[in-house]
Amino acid sequence: AHQKNGRGNLLIKEYMDMYLPQPKDFKAFLYMSQILQAEAIRIAIESHRRNKPYCMGTLYWQMNDCWPVASWAGMDYNGRWKALQYTVRSSFQDVLLSIDGTDREKVDVHVVSDLRTAVSAELVLTLYQFNGSVLREWTHPFELGADSAAIVFSSPVADLLEGQGVGDVLLGICLQADGRVIDHKLHYFIPEKEIALQRSVITVLETPESGGLSFTVTSDVLARGVYLTSEDEGIFSDNYFDLLPGQTKTIEFSQRGNDGKDWISAAPKGLKVQSMVDFVSEDLL
Repeated sequence: AHQKNGRGNLLIKEYMDMYLPQPKDFKAFLYMSQILQAEAIRIAIESHRRNKPYCMGTLYWQMNDCWPVASWAGMDYNGRWKALQYTVRSSFQDVLLSIDGTDREKVDVHVVSDLRTAVSAELVLTLYQFNGSVLREWTHPFELGADSAAIVFSSPVADLLEGQGVGDVLLGICLQADGRVIDHKLHYFIPEKEIALQRSVITVLETPESGGLSFTVTSDVLARGVYLTSEDEGIFSDNYFDLLPGQTKTIEFSQRGNDGKDWISAAPKGLKVQSMVDFVSEDLL
């Protein structure tokens, strides 16, 4: 068992070296391993769903732990959500936006629907510089049949860049229908390991009149893998997300419930926010 676990850790380290920046210490290794796991399973789930009807579902191992242990579960023994749990919640939603940039020369945008009715929607595509500046924004309406999957937009990367370098810009895509946002994704044109990280100042402010139950999160530079923690046991409405400068993310916190309630809204005690830059080796900054 020790040999098996040791080999597993070596594999994690090998894959982490391939895809993510070098973590600075053991605590950072744990953070990066969650990011790696969440991204790997996201890619698998979305790929499976995009291939409907040839593949009609995905099972992943595993959702939770029944005892305190370090494992591949999406939730730990205390019910706290790891990066994986936030990611699969998004990847399993009824209508999914999925960006495929496997071919570095083009970008395919898929939409998958498990709804029993057709979807009339639009994509809002925004080309950003890493400093948050908008270079271009346009919309792309489309129709998607009931219980189906399709590529609804495709473009050569060169046509999207507006003359910018692949390492200087990113693409934001928002899926909207009936005046509401269904899904939103960011797409980088370079491997994650090559994305330059800068020291960020992330600000968390209480939403006025929320009674400490809602917060807005902003950053002065691109912040990758924003990670919120609290001294209380509980979960955030979102976590491990990327945040562009000038954009705002609204977050709520829930504690473990009682009297038949799974979770109850609460004000997080000792709220702390970090991002990927806080976990990488100093040599990379």
